[in-house]
Amino acid sequence: MRKAQEIRNLDDSQLEAEVQRLRAENFKLRTKDSLKQLDKTHEIKLTRRELAVVLTVINERASEKGQESAQTEENK
Repeated sequence: MRKAQEIRNLDDSQLEAEVQRLRAENFKLRTKDSLKQLDKTHEIKLTRRELAVVLTVINERASEKGQESAQTEENK
């Protein structure tokens, strides 16, 4: 699992790719778990948390962009 600061250093396209990778990984792990083929069930929790961090960073950036555009509209 990567640190949040490492994830914040990624650009938007890398973050989107990371979201896709983590969702696929989470699906694969949940499928294996349902078939009783997964020994390390804690990996599901770790991928879910890392996905949450990535999505949080994406939402923070979107929020910052929204605030910046709102401030420029107020100044007009």
